[in-house]
Amino acid sequence: YWHFTRTFNHWSKRGVVHEPPKIFFGNIKDRILLRKSFHEFQKETYWKFKGVKVAGFYEGRRPTLIILDPDLLKLILVRDSDHFVDRPVLQFRDSPYIHNMILNLKGAKWKAVRAQMTPAFSSGKLKSMEPLIRICAKQLQVFIDRTVIGDNDGVIEMKDLFGRFTMDVIASCAFGVQCDSLQDPNAEFIQQMSRFGDLSIIRRLTVFMVLILAPKMSRFLPISFFNMDSINYLAGAVKSAKQFRLENTSNRRNDFLQLMLDAELNAEENAEKLKSENSDVVLMTEDIVIAQSILFLIAGFETSSTLLTFASYELALNIDVQNKVRNEINEVLEKHDGQVNYQALNEMEYLEMVLNEALRKHPPVARIDRVCTKTYTVPQTNITLNPGDSVSVPVIGFHYDPDYYPEPDKFDPERFASDLKHERSPYVFLPFGAGPRNCIGLRFALLSTKAAMAHLLKGYQILPCEKTQVPYLFSKSSML
Repeated sequence: YWHFTRTFNHWSKRGVVHEPPKIFFGNIKDRILLRKSFHEFQKETYWKFKGVKVAGFYEGRRPTLIILDPDLLKLILVRDSDHFVDRPVLQFRDSPYIHNMILNLKGAKWKAVRAQMTPAFSSGKLKSMEPLIRICAKQLQVFIDRTVIGDNDGVIEMKDLFGRFTMDVIASCAFGVQCDSLQDPNAEFIQQMSRFGDLSIIRRLTVFMVLILAPKMSRFLPISFFNMDSINYLAGAVKSAKQFRLENTSNRRNDFLQLMLDAELNAEENAEKLKSENSDVVLMTEDIVIAQSILFLIAGFETSSTLLTFASYELALNIDVQNKVRNEINEVLEKHDGQVNYQALNEMEYLEMVLNEALRKHPPVARIDRVCTKTYTVPQTNITLNPGDSVSVPVIGFHYDPDYYPEPDKFDPERFASDLKHERSPYVFLPFGAGPRNCIGLRFALLSTKAAMAHLLKGYQILPCEKTQVPYLFSKSSML
């Protein structure tokens, strides 16, 4: 009993508003027992403490400080981000690829890998990727044509459709590989990608119980948040692409995989340079290269396909918005000879507003977490955080707060018109995080998403069908 409750006076000793914790569960009983989805739980947590700048919370035995004030968010995520460099990580005995994903890396290792990855998402690189995205978007159009003309009455499962499109885009732009997910409904690549998060209820509960009862034991347990069969398949695919590049140097492509390979091949040279600059030395190994490649596949696949699905869902339910964005697309394309190119996509401002509103209502990540790495006194409070202490941001709560977004359940892209957007803090819209540890591929995701929507909307109207759930239901067993 003492072991499971000895941290439960952490917030009361510091005079921080909190909810009384329960033995074993802390404050997350409804989540552990799968009574509420992750998004619903985070939104509810935000409203429990609305009105205070910070609040205390217990995830099992672990105290976590919840940040509920946009000005404090700016300090923690941006200005004082050197005090919150790391994310909380459960180190399971699963795979070196998972351990080495940039979202799990800490300190100097994270900084070094992030620096190697950043050039892959520059404006110049994105512009060079756009023709490849355009090819995939045209294949998306062909797929829809074939389906609508077929005997499906024009009914399409959008999550599957956009998952295939996104997979083709990432495979082509990042790895120079054609996986033809849109051409082949049984393509193994898309089958494996769609299963990467498939875990049985027993395995999910096991992960939760380790998180609550004995997080330090996680490194000794052969369990994971991911389906390891899918992870190993993806690792094999990346290794094959890498080997092909090494054997065919004349076919060099200026893409994500090549950037990672160059960093690995030049690791020793880069290490000597860092030593001479008295910087931390982190060698790019094959495991690190494969880890970032797998993460790019998984994160890009899930984020972009989910955004496209929810944007389509909202447009189907809001025909006036759909007509307005279609008119903009057609007007812009008239100026570009009907070509959906990089410049044309950048001119589609209302389309971007639509996507931002979809991200507000349906953020891919409902919560952001950071770990304190240097002693920090939270401004305007007497709360001191020590290295290892956790802070959490319930993103979806900010997104649905009527103080920032009046009538938050309404789909209204006008919220993101430049004049209205600048009237509120940028830290109440965090679909991709903020600060140095924000999502590195967010601009790539938005570019590919805009391309897909432009090709789709210029030729088709999206309508709800009999199977469309209004409102839709969150999965209570999903880990995110």
